[in-house]
Amino acid sequence: MKIETGHPFYGQYIGVLVFSTSTPRIPGDAGHAASFSYPIRYEVIKGGFAELLDYNDAIKENILEGCRHLKEAGIKGIIGDCGMMSLYQDCIGAEIGIPFIGSSLSQIPMVWQLIGRSGSIGILTGHSGLLSEKHLLASGWNKEIPLSIQGLQDEPHFHEIVIEGGKNLDMEKMNRDVLHAARLLKEKTKDLRAVIVECSNLATYARGIEEVCEVPVFDTMSAANLLAYAVHPPIYVGE
Repeated sequence: MKIETGHPFYGQYIGVLVFSTSTPRIPGDAGHAASFSYPIRYEVIKGGFAELLDYNDAIKENILEGCRHLKEAGIKGIIGDCGMMSLYQDCIGAEIGIPFIGSSLSQIPMVWQLIGRSGSIGILTGHSGLLSEKHLLASGWNKEIPLSIQGLQDEPHFHEIVIEGGKNLDMEKMNRDVLHAARLLKEKTKDLRAVIVECSNLATYARGIEEVCEVPVFDTMSAANLLAYAVHPPIYVGE
């Protein structure tokens, strides 16, 4: 077995970029370490989701700096903890030189293949008015892939906690909001074949979303787990 050397810590292969905010995080959310079955390392970067609405050189540099720190420390793959980070998917991945998943939306092309390039992919997003075509295009989406987008901006507890930055998260209220949005998505999408959860705060509720929509669900955690396997596969035979 190859022994790693030259770094200040070992045994962590996945880095998670989180913004310098204080939104409550619970298991299932990539911002909560208990969501992962493997060790991860967090890197806090300046900013918040509101600064990801349009391309911003300062935010890009903050993200790049965080990625550099993680790479220098031996991290092999990086995920972003906000779906809107998709805006920088291609440039960060190219510049940093290790795999980078800026958003769960990066799974759109793969999911489209998995469902036989038929039907529609549902997108559950924090705010449907803020998720723009440029975020989707940067994630690998093209206009031949039908999407049905449902936002949670009108769900009261989600709006209070995630959009307004409230601190008193109530899991039951949040679950109710998420499942209500999932039902709206299902009702308006007759050919729904899969759901991708854009907002990383919502991955906690993936099982409920799957039960409501009755289709496969993909989120930040499914992307992170795929990346973790790729950069540090299990050993099945002796080396």
